[in-house]
Amino acid sequence: MNPLLLLRVHRGAAALLALLGLSASLLVAGLPRGFEASYDESLHGIMDDTAASLRDVVVRLQPRLLEQNLTSEAEFKAKDRNLRAGLPPALTSVLDTGAGNDSHFAAKTYGTPVADRIGSPQPAAQFVNLAWLSGFDKRVRYVEGSPPGPPAIVASVPGHPNLKDIKRFDIALVKSAAEKMAIPVGTTLVLGNSHPALARVTGLFEPVAAADPYWAHNLDAVQVSVRRTPADTEEQYITALTGESGLRQLYSDDRDLNYSWVIAVSTPAVDARNAPDVIQGLNEYRSFLVRTNAGSITDYRLVAGFSELQLDTALDRILTDFLKRLATAQALMFLILGGLVVVAAGVLALAVQLMTERMRAGLSLARARGASMEELIRAVVGTVALTVVPAALAGYGLSFLLPGPVTRIVHVAPLLIVLTTVAFAAVRVAVVHRRPLQERREDVAARRPSPRRAMLEIVLVALALGGAYLLRSRGLTTGVAALGSDPFLMVVPAALTVAVALITLRCYPYPLRLIVWLAARARPAVPFVGLTLAARARSVTALPVLILLPALAVSVYGSVVGATLDSTQHRAAWIATGAGARVDGGAEIPPGVIERIRRVPGVRTIVQADRGVAQIGLSSKTTTVLAVDLDAYRRIVAGTPLSVPAAPPDLPPPAIPVLVSPDLSHLTSFDIGWHIRMRLTKQGVITGGLAGVTFAQDKLIVMPYDSSKRAGARTYTNTLLIEGDHIDGAALRAAAGNRRDIIVSTFDEALDKVNRSPLTSTVKNSFLVVTIALAVYALLTVIIALVVGAAERMRALSFLRTLGLSERQAASLTVLEIAPLIVLTACAGLLLGLGLPPALGPGLDLGVYAGDLSVQAYELSLTTPILLAAGLAAVAVAGAFLHAVIGRRRSLGSILRVGD
Repeated sequence: MNPLLLLRVHRGAAALLALLGLSASLLVAGLPRGFEASYDESLHGIMDDTAASLRDVVVRLQPRLLEQNLTSEAEFKAKDRNLRAGLPPALTSVLDTGAGNDSHFAAKTYGTPVADRIGSPQPAAQFVNLAWLSGFDKRVRYVEGSPPGPPAIVASVPGHPNLKDIKRFDIALVKSAAEKMAIPVGTTLVLGNSHPALARVTGLFEPVAAADPYWAHNLDAVQVSVRRTPADTEEQYITALTGESGLRQLYSDDRDLNYSWVIAVSTPAVDARNAPDVIQGLNEYRSFLVRTNAGSITDYRLVAGFSELQLDTALDRILTDFLKRLATAQALMFLILGGLVVVAAGVLALAVQLMTERMRAGLSLARARGASMEELIRAVVGTVALTVVPAALAGYGLSFLLPGPVTRIVHVAPLLIVLTTVAFAAVRVAVVHRRPLQERREDVAARRPSPRRAMLEIVLVALALGGAYLLRSRGLTTGVAALGSDPFLMVVPAALTVAVALITLRCYPYPLRLIVWLAARARPAVPFVGLTLAARARSVTALPVLILLPALAVSVYGSVVGATLDSTQHRAAWIATGAGARVDGGAEIPPGVIERIRRVPGVRTIVQADRGVAQIGLSSKTTTVLAVDLDAYRRIVAGTPLSVPAAPPDLPPPAIPVLVSPDLSHLTSFDIGWHIRMRLTKQGVITGGLAGVTFAQDKLIVMPYDSSKRAGARTYTNTLLIEGDHIDGAALRAAAGNRRDIIVSTFDEALDKVNRSPLTSTVKNSFLVVTIALAVYALLTVIIALVVGAAERMRALSFLRTLGLSERQAASLTVLEIAPLIVLTACAGLLLGLGLPPALGPGLDLGVYAGDLSVQAYELSLTTPILLAAGLAAVAVAGAFLHAVIGRRRSLGSILRVGD
């Protein structure tokens, strides 16, 4: 038999099969590329938001012996080459080798106090460390003075007779630090107490590009850090820069010195696919440094628990956390893709069944005339292959027009689609035509499933239920970094849909038989005949159930996930903002600024608050304090997810009623030092903090807004909680004078930030695309299923019409035959889609798509799921009715032939 001839004769069914093959190949090859692109975009966003000092690879060395002292940039470069030579290939492939990267070397002292100043009074508690940074001269511009010169030896220091033959370094300070610490150009500092050295300020500089990642590693050189001591005093720290010639003098037995080699990591080079290899590479590099240390120990002082070279990076922790997020994302993507593959494969199988049914008469005749089974299989498989292979290749080629990396599944998925379709065609021909002229009336007697098939279905259901239990109890993040994602657990959601479809397929005839038993006692024959045909569960009904149920379940689950994400994202945005908008000032917000903000369009109500840190009693313990009118705050957040406690009952002066966090609940009446000493009386306990206003859940005190005034001072305002609709953040910033010490956040901006997450948008868009595709496939399933049995159905109806069956009764008979299957499948798919969220439980944490806010419960809104199920059932039943109406227009002569 010639496959080309069969293809030409059955070109209608072949065109349908080709169209389905092209769409399935395009979807299963294109969607994974979009998924992978979103994974990479999400990872790159995380790494871009992470300081370079955390994501880069930094090797540190604390020299303890003279032979470890490095005295020139050339020696640092030689050591850098040795360190890079030990990098594993997985790390080498993600290094930033482009011009302008932040790779550099550094030598820094730390903990160096300013003991005195020459010729000027010494402010208390200042620390100036010395550092040499490679390439810093190209990254700074001097705004005053000149670059540091070489160090010198000063024979004597006027006014300090004990300082003789002392080292003097020339240093440069960042201008902002010189102003804050009152260290102008020309100042000479005495650094250190036991073995002092001099540091002369020769110049003040500013970074050429403050956002350069280079400065993230050297923030201590461009920003003064302030630390508070237990005595409630301040210590100021800054790192001054010196020239390369000062390297020889930095090393000293009594000076704490660190060397570091920064190896920049390229953010675009790290992706979701090589992240596990990068983590493994970092572990291997740590082992290399340990081996290097062991081979370089030459002194007993270096043995006792001391490691010379130390790896300092948070890249592995960043990637490990990302992989945990990715496991959840991939599970959802596998659910989407798995449901799509199941439905697409089922529709293709149904199209193959339609084609083989059209060929059935010719194949039976050829088999009766002596054609072997191999000849029939070759003919049918050749016809199907000529149809589906070019279509799948076309879909595979079109998928390359979509953005995203090409992974293995992009190549494998279309191939699996082709192999599955061709294999189904071969198996079906082998089963149907294994004996010549063996006809079986499946509409008369239902075929019983073989024990082997029943056992296979039981095993599949057991595996799906066991996987769901493991997914719920273990989740997807267990051992992801070390072992990778568990493929079994990731396909559990798709396996559940197939398992429920099998259960539905095996169980749905039984309730129908009860209805048939009732219909048999009624006078009309049409309900009895139609429902009897439906209850016999012919083999043609298996594929529609296996297609329609997963299609509806995935669509319903997608609607539940979408509603849950929207709700959780709104809650996350409210928690991040604390109101419709919030204005935080580094200092007191002037009344004029408050009035300008009050006039911003959209602003209705402003609640003023004062937030800060206070000392409890006379101890060194501190606590976060918030002074706010709780009743007013409750009014402006009414109807939002935020929860604000009621204000404590008022007390007669001078007592001030407060709410405290649980860790302070043991305090009854106590003092704090804030703007003024005030006496507080506990009137209640607040749990969970105040989201968006105070993020601390412990060491928190909430008091009335006028507490400072009650204690004898005045009220202060550094926080504004604003009620309004669609408040423009840019307008608020303009009203605040665009001051850098005033931070503005709005609900709309917070929600937009959450929605802009690549993973979030991909999940929503993927569910939308797949829902549309599944709806089309479901409609095609009903149409093909009706067409497959059209010949036998029309022949039976024609016989019945000769016995007096009216056209209206014939249409009703067709609808009754197909409607129970559609309705019961739709109900099962609806229940499965609604049951997947609680069944999977915490195994699929949607918090990664909602600003890391934990999803407390799925939003089981029934409106959209019921509309999806009802729409599917209505369209399917309407299709069956339309098919019957069109079929009844055919004359009896076109159906019944001589001999029938």
